Amino acid sequence: MAQVQLPGADSATGEPACPQRRCHSFPSMTLVPRPLTAPILLVCALCLGSGAIASPAGFDALFERLDTGQQPIAGPKDAATALAHLRKELPPGDTGRARRYDVMRCALDFWHDSAGGLRFAEARLAEARARDDLPAQARFEFCRGAGLGATGQPGEIAAYEAGIEFARRAEDNRLVADGLSYRGLAYSHRGDEALALQDLLRAQALYERGHFDRLADSNLLAIGIAYRHMRDYTQALPYLQQSEAAARRAGDRANRFASFMQQGYVFEETGRAPAALRMFGNALALARGTDRLDEGYARLGLATALLAAGEASRALEAVTAARRDLAIDNTAANEPMLDYNAGRALAMLGRQKEALAHFDSAARLLQRQDNPRYMAMLLVARADTREALGDLTGALQDLRRYGGLAARLRIDTEGEQVTAWRLQFDASRRAMERASLQLDEARRRQQMRALERERPWRWAALALGATLLITLALLAVLQRRQAVQLRRLAMSDPLTGLPNRRHILAMAGRTARGLRASQEPFSVIALDLDHFKHVNDTYGHLVGDRVLAAAAATLGEAMREGDHIGRSGGEEFLVVLPGASLADAQAIAERLRTALEQLDLSPVQPGLRITTSAGVAQWREGDIAPARLIRRADAALYRAKAAGRNRVESDDGAFSPLRYTRVFTPPGSLS
Repeated sequence: MAQVQLPGADSATGEPACPQRRCHSFPSMTLVPRPLTAPILLVCALCLGSGAIASPAGFDALFERLDTGQQPIAGPKDAATALAHLRKELPPGDTGRARRYDVMRCALDFWHDSAGGLRFAEARLAEARARDDLPAQARFEFCRGAGLGATGQPGEIAAYEAGIEFARRAEDNRLVADGLSYRGLAYSHRGDEALALQDLLRAQALYERGHFDRLADSNLLAIGIAYRHMRDYTQALPYLQQSEAAARRAGDRANRFASFMQQGYVFEETGRAPAALRMFGNALALARGTDRLDEGYARLGLATALLAAGEASRALEAVTAARRDLAIDNTAANEPMLDYNAGRALAMLGRQKEALAHFDSAARLLQRQDNPRYMAMLLVARADTREALGDLTGALQDLRRYGGLAARLRIDTEGEQVTAWRLQFDASRRAMERASLQLDEARRRQQMRALERERPWRWAALALGATLLITLALLAVLQRRQAVQLRRLAMSDPLTGLPNRRHILAMAGRTARGLRASQEPFSVIALDLDHFKHVNDTYGHLVGDRVLAAAAATLGEAMREGDHIGRSGGEEFLVVLPGASLADAQAIAERLRTALEQLDLSPVQPGLRITTSAGVAQWREGDIAPARLIRRADAALYRAKAAGRNRVESDDGAFSPLRYTRVFTPPGSLS
């Protein structure tokens, strides 16, 4: 079975669960406990000397600079120093500023104690409620949500939503932006990438509108993370590189570390292990001597890159070292990913029984944390190990559980991408609307000035208006081009040029509706390239991509006129055959199988050959939707795989529990 890559999930990186968001940074330090520490200001100029006198103005100035993230803090020692300086500026008996001091304590005083930070946030939230202090309630809800996430407990997003509501009631757009950014990264971590991107882009607009430049720079990192989780690496990498450059200019160690980590995950997930190792190495060098937790996260990242490079022994050593570093936080939030990656390394080394013990431990923790994304990855890895140990029943149970989780995570993959494109499209449309409003405003201003000035200035106003009109026209042209591109991207697979999964399923639905009234036959073929994971592992993903493109071209040439073929995911294809009986479909499937078996791949890789397995099914009375027909074809495909591959199997009409697994099986899992 192949390594699982779920849409919106962190591949098999072992990226930490909730402390990940501390490692990858949030936009501000406003009220976030240590696990979500981000850039803040250490303003020593206001508080030098041991005899500083407390003053309201001094406290407010220092808090404002800390709160808006104008200068970063390198680690827990700097955090303790900043908090001590703020405490010196706190006027005695000032309860309002004391609550603001507690807000900063929530961000600075629990660097290595996530559980303690959560308890502190809950206690101070109760006090803020008693005083009906809306801003404080918003901030402590954010702090509480961060603590819940860092300790692996449910309720994180609900806490952020409550905080956002308090911020809106307080009419504090800056706090609203903070809450949207926190909630956006929480959505992204859970796999709801369209919701995540929507929150993060709204937060970015609020930060930029309020001129919170440092917070806006930090939020760029969060947007990059969301795009990375969607596997839209062409969008993610520029955001992450821009964030790293901004952090370098500002001397922001925390965000620079986070940018290195995220770029490492991008390179690891796109098959560039050497570049991933370099980025994780940069992160580890930056963390050494500053924050041991960050050292642990960097070592865990190195372990994932080493696994991708096939260096299982070194990866196991890195996981062991990361476990020692991350243990200082005294939470179980990191244990599932540590056990998961230790299990992967042990499995690669052939130590399957030890690997299974680690997978079982990770499964118990993930079950308590209710994290379907990581549980789905774990189940497929554990199924591989159980299969290697001869426990086929246990492997099948894991695959069945995976099927249910994958249905929850994968069913709207293209929908999330289309939603993201729609958000970009809407952003472009709003930009054009703003340009139109600016044009109208410019016209009005120029008309008023024209009444007061001499004739030459009127010509200048006309020239400006013409320039703005040209700009607006260019924006309209660009928007139209983008709309065409979005429609094309939403319906096509970029690698093969074939219809994507959403498109080919829509074709199947239209075909079924059109032929139902005429009683003409209708069949489908499900194809899966055999042992394709071996091609990727042996020759690399670049060769694998070229093989997929060549296979798609060969299949397209072997089709009848009027038939349709699409890429349904990874190395899987779906063929829709209007007017074809089961016998016709069997003949076509055999022709496609033969064409791929005879495909000359020497221009791609000398000596390389591929075969395919196929499952055939015909529409019958009682089929209420094409999905049932496709499931039967998938079940037949699974039987072809089980019978030795490179063959065609037809639907026997029997119910198979594995059909649910196959409908949502990720690329390569049956190779």
